[in-house]
Amino acid sequence: GPASPPGYYGTDTARQALNLADGVAAPTPLGPLPAGVARSGYRETGAALPLAPWLLLAALALAIADTMMGLVMRGLVRLRPPKAAAGVAAAAMLAVLALGGTADAQSGSRVHTGPDARALHATLETRLAYVITRDRATDEVSRAGLAGLTRVLRLRTSVEPGEPLGVDLERDELAFFPLLYWAVSTRQPPPSDRALGKLNRYLRSGGTILFDTKERGDFLTGTLGGEGAAGRHLRLLLRGLDVSTLIPVPRDHVLTKAFYLLSDFPGRWSGGRVWVERRGGRHNDGVSSVIIGSNDWSGAWAVDRLGAAMFPVVPRGEMQREMAYRFGVNWVMYALTGNYKTDQVHVPAIIERLGQ
Repeated sequence: GPASPPGYYGTDTARQALNLADGVAAPTPLGPLPAGVARSGYRETGAALPLAPWLLLAALALAIADTMMGLVMRGLVRLRPPKAAAGVAAAAMLAVLALGGTADAQSGSRVHTGPDARALHATLETRLAYVITRDRATDEVSRAGLAGLTRVLRLRTSVEPGEPLGVDLERDELAFFPLLYWAVSTRQPPPSDRALGKLNRYLRSGGTILFDTKERGDFLTGTLGGEGAAGRHLRLLLRGLDVSTLIPVPRDHVLTKAFYLLSDFPGRWSGGRVWVERRGGRHNDGVSSVIIGSNDWSGAWAVDRLGAAMFPVVPRGEMQREMAYRFGVNWVMYALTGNYKTDQVHVPAIIERLGQ
């Protein structure tokens, strides 16, 4: 019956099979139909109407209209009633040129449509950004890692970032981005004096940079196999930057409670200590503008175009990847909200969460 469908019933030691065999009669031909019932077969009612061409045409028209409205709102196109037809044609041509002039570099992370369009692209949405090192493999992992972290932020928080962008320290404006991820590559030349000046202004005005040597070793003490080539190269990159004394992240630092309560900050690797400026730095209301680690966070965050993880994490597997994502969320929240979680209003809730 409906409450007892066919299957095994009982326990592991005594089971009974309930089947339909005893309750269903053998099938027989239908036979003559009752009076007043007509027999009919399937009939072709006519040729199907293909809608794909019309739907594609409607989508194209909507795309052109949307692009034209955007150009008008930005002041790039002015439509005059006496010349409406010419205006529509010009808008369509500009739309085609705009779509065709959008170049993709660093796997879709840079948009080359002029400085104004670049500024709009960077500021109309909050975007995670990474420093372009000219090492193609490193930059691609950084982009994929921030894409994975962007997806997690959209799912779990009120932050809804756009697609991540690559930043050229020598040419691009840094003020558009609240935070930068800098994967250290030994192939990257030291920044010029002009770039160092931009970086120092960025750090003084509220920007946060997460340096990642990705070597598993400790940046300052050389534990876990000793300081590697990337760690030594980072020391070279840091020359000229206005960075105060670095200390390991204290247990009560905002990074440990900005969104998740954390005691460790693993990435693709675990065990490497994370360093911040002493007392949060001299600028930005006590918020550390520089964070340095070696756990390869972008490798743990990185996803392919289908959303699947690109690299394994060791030694704790997917649980460690989850903790890496949580560190990424804390980093973003720390950069966006600062020392907000140090306010006394949060202390009772945090103590209750800790069970103390």
